Amino acid sequence: MAISRKIGQRLLTIKEELERKKSRRSELQGELNGLLTRLHDEFDVSTVEEAKALIEQQERDLEQAETSIQQQMREIERLMGDGE
Repeated sequence: MAISRKIGQRLLTIKEELERKKSRRSELQGELNGLLTRLHDEFDVSTVEEAKALIEQQERDLEQAETSIQQQMREIERLMGDGE
């Protein structure tokens, strides 16, 4: 009888843990759906892969803009130096 009670208690513990994990999974799925909606609304991307590609493109664009600004600054400095 004691073994049966232990098994019953163990099964109840497993069931409770399973319910907690199901609940947590639902919470995480809701958060994921919210983040995917935000990605779509703010950046017009539908997947994490598209978001990564967008980030990579924006990083390349930023590097090009920085290079262009540095070149323009050097040209301005050169022209200002020639004028003195």
